[in-house]
Amino acid sequence: MPRTTAQFAEIRHTRAGQILDAARQVFAAQGFHATRMSDIAQVAGVSQGTLYHYFRSKDELFLAVLNTWNEQLKTIVTQLPNADLSATDKLWSINQIGAGFFEAGADLLPVLVEYWAYLLHNPTAAAGFRDFFVEMQGSFKKILQEGIANGEFKAVDEDIVSALPLVVLDGLALLTSVLGKDIIQPLETLRQTQRLIFEGMLAGRQGKSV
Repeated sequence: MPRTTAQFAEIRHTRAGQILDAARQVFAAQGFHATRMSDIAQVAGVSQGTLYHYFRSKDELFLAVLNTWNEQLKTIVTQLPNADLSATDKLWSINQIGAGFFEAGADLLPVLVEYWAYLLHNPTAAAGFRDFFVEMQGSFKKILQEGIANGEFKAVDEDIVSALPLVVLDGLALLTSVLGKDIIQPLETLRQTQRLIFEGMLAGRQGKSV
């Protein structure tokens, strides 16, 4: 029986995921500049022709790997403002999500310097990251506004404080990628920083441990 359109779409989706997983593995091990498309094709178990059918260039594939990582975080965080939780619990959830996300993405830390350098020289890619940052910041800001309005949080500069979760996460990731885990101890540093910010936000309440 011939395959249906839905079946072809599912096959394409599965193959694209297979290629992205392989690309993430190779970029993490070799870095962006040292990686060749043939390396990714070999790990993915596909021909180079198939690889180029899904991704037109190494640049496009590199951005797809990092953007997928970002989108996974955004999908979770942007749902939080509407969750049936107190603002305090939403903020605490952001801490937990950030720590888990950082730990799950540890393999990509070595290529983050190359990613940021790429964004500096590619305005289109940089604009895409800016949109991601603004949307994430908007979700954090909604939670802050809710907590301030109902007395859970102290009054703060919402624009500045709503940027802190990503500023801390990305800054720590960059330093770790350059200096190494022995100096930075990234996960523990992240947890301690989150705790200080979290407890500093609460209006006369004892904070939760993160």
